[in-house]
Amino acid sequence: MAKMSYNRKANLQRIALLTPGVLLFGIFNFLPLVALLGLSLVDWPGVGSADFVGLENFRKLALEPYYRDQFVNALVQNIWMFVLIIGSMLLLGSLLALLLSFGTNGRGAYRAIYFLPYPLAGAAVAFLLDLMVQPRGAINTFFVKTLGWWDAPIGFLGDTDLALPTLAMFYAWHRMSFAIVLILSAIVGVRVILLEAAMLDGASRWRMLKAVVFPVLAPAFVLITVIVMVDVFNNADYTLLLMGPEAGPLRSTDVLGTFLFRTSFGGSATSVNVNFGMAAAIGLVTAILILPAALFLALKNLRKD
Repeated sequence: MAKMSYNRKANLQRIALLTPGVLLFGIFNFLPLVALLGLSLVDWPGVGSADFVGLENFRKLALEPYYRDQFVNALVQNIWMFVLIIGSMLLLGSLLALLLSFGTNGRGAYRAIYFLPYPLAGAAVAFLLDLMVQPRGAINTFFVKTLGWWDAPIGFLGDTDLALPTLAMFYAWHRMSFAIVLILSAIVGVRVILLEAAMLDGASRWRMLKAVVFPVLAPAFVLITVIVMVDVFNNADYTLLLMGPEAGPLRSTDVLGTFLFRTSFGGSATSVNVNFGMAAAIGLVTAILILPAALFLALKNLRKD
């Protein structure tokens, strides 16, 4: 028998390692997406027979004011929530990662503290959020009674201007360690010889960060942005748990996930306008919106290989 070449053996090993993951992804992600396309072509309240309506659900979503206005409002607020989350994660995550890379005393303890929220379930984080931002919660008590900065407690989740940023900040806190780990690993990958050369040339610390460190961080920033975008546009855990499917107050926290949930199961006990076909159409449109980011990340990884 002819001896197998190294490249052929490596390719077979890749196929053997990737096949289980690809099969699981196809079964639990791709096939449901195809089924979603079929469901989007019917009008079905969840029980009884389904009426085939073709592209009517998509037409309603684009042209009928009832659905269009909710969709546009949810999309805009989803984008705003994503901007707040990714901005705080990249800025604060970079700062904390840089501090950890400077040989700070107790780095191990800080890393453990930063990573503690990440394994928590969304329900646990939502519960902690609710406890902290209540009128008698830790935040209001600290700023009103301890520091005396505020005259009265602030209703973070009851204010139409503050509810969405509050949810965004707690999402960022929940996922911050993910950004810190990726950015810190990129910083560690910076060649020391380049930093030493910059120091010999008389470059300031800021100049070294700008010319040597930040270019190395760019791939980590891209990865964090894409993953957070997909997660934020697909999930609405905090909003559903704390604000309900109606995404109060006055739907100021409504995002695509809550709009989809409300269309599928109704927003209140008296809801009658339930349509799984319309919900499937919303899900497909959401998938199309985040598809370019996912494809960009996949193609970027393929080019690296």
